[in-house]
Amino acid sequence: MPGFALCGLLPAPIRAIPLARWAAAPILGFTAVTTLLITVSWIGIPLGGLSVRLVLLAVVLAGIATWPRDVPPAPFTRADAAEAGGLLAILAGGVALALIVVGERPVPGNDWAKYLLYADEIRRHGELLIDNPFWMLGVPFREDPAVPAAYGSVLLLARVPAGAIAQGILVFGVLQALAVFAYVRASWPERRGTALLAAALLAAVPASQDILGWHGLANLAALGLLGLLLAYLAALTTAPPDGRATVGLALVLVGLLATHRLTAVIAGMVLVTVVAVAWLTGRRFAVGAAARAIGLSVLLGIGVLADVYARQKTFGGTLPATAYDNTRVNLELAVRDLSWVLTGATVVGLIGLAVTRRLDRALWPAVALFAVCCALGYSYVIDVPLYYARVIFYLPLAMAPIAAVAAWKLLRPSPVAAIAGVAAIAVIVAGSIPQARTVQEYYGFASPVALRGLDALDAKLRPGEIVVTDRCWSFLSTWLLRTRTLPALEPQDIQPKAELVRARQARAILNGTPEGRRLARRFGVRYAIVDPTCPDAGGAPYPRPRAGSRSSRAGGWRSCGCRSCASSGDDVV
Repeated sequence: MPGFALCGLLPAPIRAIPLARWAAAPILGFTAVTTLLITVSWIGIPLGGLSVRLVLLAVVLAGIATWPRDVPPAPFTRADAAEAGGLLAILAGGVALALIVVGERPVPGNDWAKYLLYADEIRRHGELLIDNPFWMLGVPFREDPAVPAAYGSVLLLARVPAGAIAQGILVFGVLQALAVFAYVRASWPERRGTALLAAALLAAVPASQDILGWHGLANLAALGLLGLLLAYLAALTTAPPDGRATVGLALVLVGLLATHRLTAVIAGMVLVTVVAVAWLTGRRFAVGAAARAIGLSVLLGIGVLADVYARQKTFGGTLPATAYDNTRVNLELAVRDLSWVLTGATVVGLIGLAVTRRLDRALWPAVALFAVCCALGYSYVIDVPLYYARVIFYLPLAMAPIAAVAAWKLLRPSPVAAIAGVAAIAVIVAGSIPQARTVQEYYGFASPVALRGLDALDAKLRPGEIVVTDRCWSFLSTWLLRTRTLPALEPQDIQPKAELVRARQARAILNGTPEGRRLARRFGVRYAIVDPTCPDAGGAPYPRPRAGSRSSRAGGWRSCGCRSCASSGDDVV
């Protein structure tokens, strides 16, 4: 409801098309509500059932007040109904693919556990800037605040166990596809099928299943906002935005910062690129419009800026680029995750549009995003610290619109073009289904056997006892055991430099070095949780821990591979 009330803040081309307006509304509502929640918490108002409801009401009332009175409601025709049916079918297909990965519980991956823990603590404390009493022996929660604010609010309103929202990532996958649909539909209104093709390509591509596997929740939520930003920038290259659209653009910029800081950096680079190209081609109004939106985003996002600044102060700095050497892009694997079909269609389409001079202004944001991602993927050349391979997840957001628009402009509307589009989607889906199953198996750390072993361990733990984990069981152990954990993360897994010392201590304990044995005695470590198949940064399995044993040892700590404990008769995880 908040998003639909805010439709007046969408770009004029989206407001003019009912289906595009409805598609873009939810993601705009998400950013408006979370921005206000973060601000309310920052000024000291506790988050509770009443305050969250008042925030929702305030957003709805503000949206009604900003709705343009001079825009008559557009009729909903049979063509619109057929288009809506096609979009619903695409979304249903995307959800079906996603359910192959996250359809069972516990969901695969490790990161989902940190979002559930944070949301549960938000419900308990009623604020966002709080400490995590378990992670790394106790540190502040450093996650970007938008998704935790949304998750915490859901728990406050629904009064359900935190585990009930473990599959909430599905919602943000749908929002990303809707944002791309709205961008393409509003930018090229004369061809309905182009937007449907773009949404289908995005939903079907294997990379969209990969991000579900490692549970990149904040990243996926930010991708939906980035898709909406492309729509604002496309409108910006055509005509100066009105005051309402400027407010909407400012909200999207604030939302990106609150949702995922890496995506916010990428969005900033795309914004600067598009505005620079617009200025060089004589559309200098884009510079002033962008400046007004940025200035307004600072005003609207004062609470978000303060919150992010408070979190950043605890990071202890940024790791050097060498910490991410193992994350460099493997071109063959990247093309496989993006699919050869989408990759080929994008490259051929870009070349064809450039040669025929049909690369219109509305496609500039997608092309800019594509160029920025390619540049960042190889930014290790100039020692930019970044998880380089992660830019692959941003590319479908740029490639799907490029491929869809190129197909329409170069092939022209015809039965051949329609057949080619359907065939391309079918080929991509045929590759995505086995990829989704592989992803589910690869990230399926929490098997039933492992969980039974963890239950056995939980019964033996003393209050506040410290448990050492490998990188695969880090967040999972913290959430499931609710005890202090010392996870042996790789440097590439760590954003805050302040956590690097603790991760090295955990690795020393697992390796059984003299320093590790001294630390085990100092912390009173008796148990470690390891997965014998857990890969290191280079993809190879870790060696078994050198200290401890699989059987009881008086005065020592014990460990075993979590997938073999229950079946082998070992009594400790």
